[in-house]
Amino acid sequence: MNLKLSLILFLILGFTSCGSKAQQADNTKPMYGEVPKSSEHISIDNGFIKESISQYGTIDNSVNVYTDYGWRYFYNNDLKTAMKRFNQSWLLNPEYPDSYFGFAALLEMYGNKNDAQRFYKLGFEKDVNKSRAVICFQRIADCKEQLKDYECTIEAYMKIAELNPKNSLPYKKIGYLNMQLKNKDNSLKAYNKAIELDSNDAVTYNNRGYLYQNNDDLENAILDYSKAIELDSKYISAYVNRGIVQMQKNNFETAKKDFEVCVKLDSKSGELRRMLGMTKLRLNDRSGACKDFEIAQKIGDEYAEELIKQNCK
Repeated sequence: MNLKLSLILFLILGFTSCGSKAQQADNTKPMYGEVPKSSEHISIDNGFIKESISQYGTIDNSVNVYTDYGWRYFYNNDLKTAMKRFNQSWLLNPEYPDSYFGFAALLEMYGNKNDAQRFYKLGFEKDVNKSRAVICFQRIADCKEQLKDYECTIEAYMKIAELNPKNSLPYKKIGYLNMQLKNKDNSLKAYNKAIELDSNDAVTYNNRGYLYQNNDDLENAILDYSKAIELDSKYISAYVNRGIVQMQKNNFETAKKDFEVCVKLDSKSGELRRMLGMTKLRLNDRSGACKDFEIAQKIGDEYAEELIKQNCK
């Protein structure tokens, strides 16, 4: 065989081999790469289905188990294994929506937005009543927040809000996440919507108050902290935050009252006892301040010792 003929045969065999490899099922891609499976693979699949039914009782139970595995691996940033588990869920029941939502969310993590949208669309087509979509987008939000992908977490909560417009929770989370991203206007808009939908949640008022405080809108911060306390008289974070704002405004007598409540609610916090002492110090009650600093030091506050040295000789 001459060299030219050998080269031609090599190229033909090479292209044939590559083409064959490209058609192989791949469990690290959605729906195993969407390629026809060999008879050997089909036999393995059938064995897996039988084994799953034997272990978990029904197809539905098996699907739920492998879908849950998929979300858990996703949450722990093992995206490759998560894809494998969603594939197993899809294999057990291709009509179940959750695997498609799982595929889409993982594709987003890989930066493949176009295919992600295609699988989201497939998920919604399978989920006629939209009952699974809300659950899946909550899982997506949980996973992406855990992985600190806050932009995509916000997108997931926006989808939940779209699917269930009367639910205040997504707006609370959108407000919080935008605050972490320093998106003040978006955060405020979301908190306002959350309060419109649920005006009895002290946490949302406290969080919006903190947003106002960070943007030097101290009057609105005090109003929100006060509303949070009105709704929950033992909400210690709101007392602490309001006390700090009152100190910023040089209202030390008012701040002292808030920190007096704080140390009653949590007598073991050295930090709170120190803050109470600071208000007394600013009110020229050095004796009372020093007593609080000493208590703070005894219960473990790391800054109390220096304050005692400086003010309690």
